[in-house]
Amino acid sequence: MGRMSKKRVIYYSDLNNDDFAKRKIKRKPLSDNFKYLNKRNFLTRFFSCLLYRLIAIPVAWIYSKLIWNTHAAGKKRLKRARIHGGYFLYGNHTQEADGIIPHGTIANHKRVFTVCSQETVSIPGLKTLVTMLGALPIPSSPKQAQNFLEAVEYYYKKGGVILIYPEAHIWPYATLIRDFPDASFTYPAQLNAPVVAFCNTYKKRKIFRKLPPKIVTHISAPIYPDTTLPLGERAHDLREQVHNFMVDVSGSLDNYEYVRYVYRPKKEKDED
Repeated sequence: MGRMSKKRVIYYSDLNNDDFAKRKIKRKPLSDNFKYLNKRNFLTRFFSCLLYRLIAIPVAWIYSKLIWNTHAAGKKRLKRARIHGGYFLYGNHTQEADGIIPHGTIANHKRVFTVCSQETVSIPGLKTLVTMLGALPIPSSPKQAQNFLEAVEYYYKKGGVILIYPEAHIWPYATLIRDFPDASFTYPAQLNAPVVAFCNTYKKRKIFRKLPPKIVTHISAPIYPDTTLPLGERAHDLREQVHNFMVDVSGSLDNYEYVRYVYRPKKEKDED
């Protein structure tokens, strides 16, 4: 582990539910008929694809290459595996820009659809745009869940990448991997879909040292569901392999601790 940063210490009390995202957005509930998928409207699909190529890809490239100076390690594993269709992509959640960085570092020509919180589509004036760019807000009603699952299956079978952050909450520059449940691994388990894990680590800059550290994105070889297992065990097995990969990468490399996370019980926790 790299030398401890003295710049910032963040105290947490709940490993699974604390969120340290800078932007606080008031959630607006989704309607039951929220359109996760619009297969019939050709113009909507055309402009969605156009906006993705003209906005998401350039912005992802600028963030990953110019701002964060991100380096991807392990892309040859994906190339050698030759995944011709879609796959599910899981990573640690340590940046506000996590929803777009993998577009430029991992997915390349494949289109990415990001499973996100409902806050993401609650930004005033941007709901339609972020949806067209691939946001898939987590459902909160049975009707929404039905539409959500239909969209996930459709985009996967069309060769898309379904991006999921199983830690759910943003912990900026965290070098620890938090626990996460099996639930989000049910989708690839049901679809018998390949899973790719990635883990972002941080590298201290040799020049421009006052800037935040560089990001190194480590990519796993594809992981395939074990179809001999029942669905629940199959999802758990995928979760274990992804979690173990993240823990190994985060703990075994020279991962610079730019922000230090310290546990403090809630009753003693300082208010930011």
